Amino acid sequence: LRAACSEICRCIMSFKTSAVCTLHTAPASGATCVFPVAVVTGGNRGIGYHVAHQLRVCGMDVIIACRDPVRGQEAAERLGAIYMQLDLSSADSIDDFVRRFKKQFKRLDVLVNNAAISFKAEDPMPIELRAGPTLRINFWGTVRLTDALLPLMRKTAAMDGSPRLVNVSSSAGRLRQLSSELQEQFSAPDLDRDRLFHLVSKFQVDVSNGRHLAEGWGESSYAFSKLALTAYTRIVAREEAETMRANACCPGECSTETTSFTGPRAPGAGARCVVKLALLLDDAPTGEFWQDERVSCW
Repeated sequence: LRAACSEICRCIMSFKTSAVCTLHTAPASGATCVFPVAVVTGGNRGIGYHVAHQLRVCGMDVIIACRDPVRGQEAAERLGAIYMQLDLSSADSIDDFVRRFKKQFKRLDVLVNNAAISFKAEDPMPIELRAGPTLRINFWGTVRLTDALLPLMRKTAAMDGSPRLVNVSSSAGRLRQLSSELQEQFSAPDLDRDRLFHLVSKFQVDVSNGRHLAEGWGESSYAFSKLALTAYTRIVAREEAETMRANACCPGECSTETTSFTGPRAPGAGARCVVKLALLLDDAPTGEFWQDERVSCW
C-alpha cells in the first residue's frame, strides 16, 4: 500500500470527472480485502458522492455509508462501490454499522466523515430546536462512529497501512464565532475529549436556556457543530500522531442540495480537497484545518 501511494496521488492529479473506475469488485462477505478500503459517510450524493467517485478512480474499495438505502445502493452501483446503511442520528445504527463493517473488512485506510445536516436559512425553526438534531449527527454521531473505527485504523497502520481521517468541516466553523475566552479554550493545545464534550454540552444547555449569546456562543448550531468537529479532529491528530494523519477541511460552497444548488463551486471540485487529505503522504501536516487544498486559518 505504501508503494501504491505515489501512484494513487498521480492518479488523482490527473482525475477526469467522466472516468468510471472498474479496477476492483466488491469483496464477498467475510473476505479479507487487500486493496485500500475507504468509508465515506453521506457518499450517496453531493460532495460525498464525488469523494467516493474520486477514491474509486484511485483504486480504493469504497463503502458508501448513508441512511437512504435506495439512493445509497444506486450510488454504489454507479461507482462500483459498496453500500452499507448508517444513520448517524442513531447510536444503535452506528454500532450496528461498525459491527458489520468489522466483520466484512479487516482494514480501514480512509475514513471520510462527510455526512451532516444543515437547516435552510429560511427555515423558521429557532436555534433552540435546531441545536439538538444538528449536533446529534454533525458531532456526537460522527465522534461515536470515528471512535469505534479508530482501533481498526490502528490495526491497519500496524500491518502495512497509512490510515487517513478526513472530517468535512466548514469555513462557517471558524473560531471567530466565539468569544475570545471560548476561542482560547477550543484552540488550547492540551484540549482533551472530556473538556471538549463538556463545552459542546454546555452550548446545548445554554441554547436551550436562551443564554447562548450571553455566554459567548454564536448564533448558528451548524457553524458550532463544525467548529466542534474541527476541535475533535485536532485531538485525534494529537492522540494518533504515530499512526495516522487526521485533518479537517472546508470543501467550499458547492452546488448541492444543501445549498439549494446555489453554490458557485462544482461538488467535484469541492471534493478534491477532501480526497487530497485522504491521500496525504506520511510526512504531511496533521491536525490542521484546510481550505482550497491548503492549510488555512481556523
